[in-house]
Amino acid sequence: MAKVDMHYFREALNCAVRKGLDCDAILSTLGINIEPDQQRVDGEQMASLVQYVWANLNDEFLGCTNQPCKLGMFPFMARHVLHYKSLEKMLEQGISFYNLVTDDLKMKLVKSGDFAELEFIFSHPELDPNHFFLEFWLIIWHRFSSWLIDVKIPLRHVCFTHAKPVHYREAKLLFSCRHSFNRPVVKLCFHAKYLGLPCVRTRKELTRFLRESPADLITIPGSEHSFKAKIRVILIDHESDILYCPSFGTIALNLNMSAQTLRRRLKVEGTSYPMIKDEIRRDLAIDYLLMSNRSITDISTALGFSEPRSFTRAFKQWTGVSPSKYIRSQL
Repeated sequence: MAKVDMHYFREALNCAVRKGLDCDAILSTLGINIEPDQQRVDGEQMASLVQYVWANLNDEFLGCTNQPCKLGMFPFMARHVLHYKSLEKMLEQGISFYNLVTDDLKMKLVKSGDFAELEFIFSHPELDPNHFFLEFWLIIWHRFSSWLIDVKIPLRHVCFTHAKPVHYREAKLLFSCRHSFNRPVVKLCFHAKYLGLPCVRTRKELTRFLRESPADLITIPGSEHSFKAKIRVILIDHESDILYCPSFGTIALNLNMSAQTLRRRLKVEGTSYPMIKDEIRRDLAIDYLLMSNRSITDISTALGFSEPRSFTRAFKQWTGVSPSKYIRSQL
């Protein structure tokens, strides 16, 4: 099973400690020994800790909301949504369920053209000071949705209401897409085509999934661990206003391998460095056009094109239409 960054393990412990549980007693009960300089823990250890906090607080919200959410709520919701045919209907039912049972968080599914956004409002963010439950809740909904349709849903964009945290690089691995901070609402953005996909899971599979939860939610293997995803993180994570596209050799050095080995690994994944750069430019171009007021000249410069005409030609190759026609088609 995959490893989990120590930040998340410590924050799960802090959830329990804030509610009066003893940190050393928890670790002793679980048989977990943490070294002072330890950077990661086993996924099984993280899952055991979350299960312990759930059970001892009788709170699926891990003590991070004004009112607890009793154990069994998520399984009840999951069994209910399994009756519906498409991911869109399953999400709508799951959202309605939680909007009925709690006032501590509200959710909404919004469709706009080719995109879908899953929005979250947390009523008492001060009870989750380091945003652990917020990220955990987003992970749950992203990965549970992916599990239902048996397709890892690629995220295009994730927005947070808080400032960029110290652990933002680890968050990049959990949500392998563009991140924005200090935004009005927390949301996950993905292509709307996934909403039409059917549920492919059986009741038996769901029972096993729930019994092992949150192990699969925390450590489920997926595309975020691919070399393509790691390269996307390097390029998108850079602080410059201009898209950062270093040489392939520099990328390989950053990943501690030779260029030949990285090229071979990417080939196995069915991609290449030029393809990855092109996909990022396309994704960012669409985001900039639909989610900002930036001019074509500004966008072309930000994406590394020498002139707007070059950007327009590339955009037509990506989408089949010009940037202006694409914008009009989404209105």
